[in-house]
Amino acid sequence: MFKPESLPTPERSIRLRSLLHSRSRAWLLALLLGLVTLLAAATLLALSGWFISAAALAGLASVGAYGFDYFRPAAIIRLCAIGRTAGRYAERLTSHYAALGLLKDLRVHSFTALAQQRHSNRHSADTLQHLVGDIDLLDQFPLKVIAPWLWACSLTALVLLFWYLLAPTLLIYAAPCLLLALALPLLTVRRAKVLAQQDTDASTQRRTLLLEPLSMLTSLLLWQRWPDNINRFSGQDKICLNLQLRQQLLISRTALLQQSLLALSLILLLWQGSALVANNLLSVPLLLAAMLALWALHEALLPLCQSFIALGLSSAARDRLNRLTDVSAATPLNKPEPAAPLCLNVNRLSARQSGALVGPSQLSFKLQSGEVLLISGASGSGKTTLLQTLANQLAFSGEISLNGLPYSEWQLSNTVGYLPQQADLFDLTLAQNLRLAAPTATDAQLWQVLDDVALSNWAKSQPLQLDTLVSEYGAAVSGGQARRIALARLLLTQRPVLLLDEPFAGLDPATTAHLLDTLLARQRNGLLLIVSHQQLNVPGAKQLQL
Repeated sequence: MFKPESLPTPERSIRLRSLLHSRSRAWLLALLLGLVTLLAAATLLALSGWFISAAALAGLASVGAYGFDYFRPAAIIRLCAIGRTAGRYAERLTSHYAALGLLKDLRVHSFTALAQQRHSNRHSADTLQHLVGDIDLLDQFPLKVIAPWLWACSLTALVLLFWYLLAPTLLIYAAPCLLLALALPLLTVRRAKVLAQQDTDASTQRRTLLLEPLSMLTSLLLWQRWPDNINRFSGQDKICLNLQLRQQLLISRTALLQQSLLALSLILLLWQGSALVANNLLSVPLLLAAMLALWALHEALLPLCQSFIALGLSSAARDRLNRLTDVSAATPLNKPEPAAPLCLNVNRLSARQSGALVGPSQLSFKLQSGEVLLISGASGSGKTTLLQTLANQLAFSGEISLNGLPYSEWQLSNTVGYLPQQADLFDLTLAQNLRLAAPTATDAQLWQVLDDVALSNWAKSQPLQLDTLVSEYGAAVSGGQARRIALARLLLTQRPVLLLDEPFAGLDPATTAHLLDTLLARQRNGLLLIVSHQQLNVPGAKQLQL
């Protein structure tokens, strides 16, 4: 379950080192299981080498073969094999659970921060898609940076301890090269982070060059401009492929040097171990076990070579998320908030979605506090585009003023509330979804707003009531219920200007009438603009046909 204290508040920046706090117990279990798995693999390899060679020597000795214990080492080997397989499965299962939980918590944190900002045109659908992609990159930090380094350092320490217990001279001669192999990836930190930053920027541009022309495919083909867009995309694609090749070359060269150092450590181990065997200070089976233990480190050390590429990707994603969700930066302190009574004046307004061919054009209307505007029109006529423009999410031409001043002169974060057609619900409880808009709301306030949107009876019939999980995008409830939960969350913000896009979709006539009465009562001193395909009976309401 999501805990508010597990991640920074929306006023605080995301820090990579705090990501493990989100699901600390799950991450701790995953790291422990991964370490046990690697330890079982190293023990399996070392013990198998010792057992085979010791059994062979016992067999050659003939008489000694009768006293050699075959059973306990064989049992331990089988136990290590089972532990490696089961540990790997359990580690993957636990780490994926922790990673998915982290992504869920990050989405809640980021969208809560966006909800607290003033409405701006940077909260476009394209921007939000980038935001989701950046959130998905952040799980690379615990999975590909923290975990590999923890496992590699722990296993290396155990191998060094094993050498020391066998013979301190083995540690003196073989350890320096092994430690250099462990530390070598640290030399790539700066270069890897730069390449990762360049890669994410180039990939963003490539995605834009791919998706934007697709929305205008017909027009580009008619005007014979499609080949130009293909050429631009191909050029950007080559840049991305070149950056990926440079990253792979950096990883491969680092891995080559690392494996060369491991090979040199193996040679030194063999050289010194041979001398110890010749002086009867070490047996051949134990020397073979020491060498195979070093060989087993390959699996733990190799992922370190690409860890800093993952660190660079996570750092770039963190920086973009912090810029996007920076509440203080997005809320200028020098702009006033409009006071009631309100007067919204729209004059010769024209707007288009990115790449769209149609949209509202040359619209003019005026609304005073207490008035309602019902917007209707055929699908594709620009109704949603109009609401997004009035919510200050799209660039436009013409004039939009509130109380005689342009939108740009006002701080609108606590004034304008917008309900889009897509209900943005999260895999949280009903109460937690509602409190994203009003963190201090009491249970009584939640029940009141649920009653306003005709959901209180449904919520009371659920076994967990306010603690009922609604799932991502409201998958556990119907479409109409999901939209009403999103509307209830918006109503908790008590915004004087409400822009509602199809709030009655999927509702029966009785529920529609109840919800409409609630909205009219709540906005009797504010402004209410409703886009709906349904015929609504609102006495005195203004009509706008697109």
